[in-house]
Amino acid sequence: MRIAPLLAAVALALSAQAVRAQEVKTIRPGMTEAEVRAAWGAPVTSRKVGEYAYLFYENGCLRACGTYDLVVLQGGQVVDAVVRGKDHSYDGVSSSPADRAPGYTPPSDSVRRTS
Repeated sequence: MRIAPLLAAVALALSAQAVRAQEVKTIRPGMTEAEVRAAWGAPVTSRKVGEYAYLFYENGCLRACGTYDLVVLQGGQVVDAVVRGKDHSYDGVSSSPADRAPGYTPPSDSVRRTS
């Protein structure tokens, strides 16, 4: 008879743990690389070019989405993110929002006139 309350307590603890494991982790413009890594963990890979850093994260939809989740930092602070994973979120204005349909982006006139 005393097993039922114990089982209920264990089930409640396990369900609370499962909810925490599925929490969406949000990053915001202005965060540092250390803050992004604290929120999302270690990236799959990263690249640095000049004052820009690019952090690539597993998102669980690489085949369907065609890309990893991407965080762009300029001068050590988040300036953009492309997020497709269910457990990641960006609290800024993304240059590639999730509802944007893929399509061809023609080069600008300034790129065409480089000859």
